[in-house]
Amino acid sequence: ALVDVPLFWTLMCLMFGVILLFNPVFPLESWTVPPLVICIIGYGVSVVLLVYLIAFKFRAGRSNRYIWSFVFILVSEA
Repeated sequence: ALVDVPLFWTLMCLMFGVILLFNPVFPLESWTVPPLVICIIGYGVSVVLLVYLIAFKFRAGRSNRYIWSFVFILVSEA
């Protein structure tokens, strides 16, 4: 988790940077940036820990890993 959480934060910051790079107008108001950063930090920690929890729960049975991948895609798109 010490590697995955900062990696997730880095990828989120890079994705947000690309949006800012290609958008001529800043898409957010200045007062919405701090809550956005707090939500991104919390979301990163919770998703990584949830993935670890599910991986430890289903360690013996590897036959359902595709189902969990599909579930994570659906949840992250919502």
